Amino acid sequence: MSVAEKPMIEAPARAPAAQLALQSLLGGVFILVSLWVILAGLPIVWHLLTHSDSPDPSQHLFNEFLSGSLLLLITAAAIAGVIYLGLELERVYDRRGLREGAFVAAFFLYIALRITLGIGNSLSQELGAVGFAIIGVIGAGLLFGLYKWFSLPGFAAWLGRLKDSGWFETNVFKGSQGVKIRRMTVIAILVLGFWGIITLISQRVLGVDRPNAPNDWYLNIPFTGSEDNPNTLPLMFRVHIVLPILLGVFLVWFAWRIVNLPTFADFLIATEAEMNKVSWSTRARLFQDTIVVLVTLVIMTVFLFVVDILWIKILSSDWIYVLQLDTRAEKAKLEERAKW
Repeated sequence: MSVAEKPMIEAPARAPAAQLALQSLLGGVFILVSLWVILAGLPIVWHLLTHSDSPDPSQHLFNEFLSGSLLLLITAAAIAGVIYLGLELERVYDRRGLREGAFVAAFFLYIALRITLGIGNSLSQELGAVGFAIIGVIGAGLLFGLYKWFSLPGFAAWLGRLKDSGWFETNVFKGSQGVKIRRMTVIAILVLGFWGIITLISQRVLGVDRPNAPNDWYLNIPFTGSEDNPNTLPLMFRVHIVLPILLGVFLVWFAWRIVNLPTFADFLIATEAEMNKVSWSTRARLFQDTIVVLVTLVIMTVFLFVVDILWIKILSSDWIYVLQLDTRAEKAKLEERAKW
């Protein structure tokens, strides 16, 4: 007796481009949430745990210096944990271009968030639930547009090329070659970059703390609170302190990463190889050549001066009189101009 088996219907697998798009967007959300936790979430929780409502500093759990030092250590541990978790997630969902897609998605998700909140803040606060529905539809539309864009096969191919460029990789490219010129390039980039950061700080471009007005970054949440005092989402505290640190970390990473990009690294290696072929002069030979050049310059200067004077005399003489130049009149004109 035969038994008829019911055919199993399997759900169609999502296309690789769509999987990469979804995973990239989730990775972008992970990056944004991690940044918020490190830059805003931890300081808020730490402040609530260590500071009492009393304005007296002696009533707080720690003094300001110890509290800031402990918060710095906790933040460093949180950064290490976030990096470890991100690498583990990338290892589990191993896909070409996923790391690059996560960073690109984080950038565009932040732009979409700012656009959505900006439109909401431009509307009237009296809309209330209707306003929330409007910005919800706008945010969902932007998110769907990002998903459709990321799902294009051409975008996945672009992420693959971005991975091949090496910007988001941590490997060292031909580390034993071109060491000297790589080090000099890194030092030059660091010197220029750190001077730029020092200039930003000295010119107070990043702002300063003022009484009752700390230099923090917030996002206004529309349709909450009052029109004059809306609720806010903190993004970064003490911008003039935290942002230079972030810029310094990014500068160090950029200086190290750029000398390990395959194309630029090959250029530096070839440059050092060509420089090694140069035959450098000895100190004595360099001194002799310098004397020869200086003496030649003096001789040519004197010669041209004498020839110039001689031709002026000849061409302005009475029997040729080609150069009609009255030196006294020209001198008087120059003196008249100098008075003005």
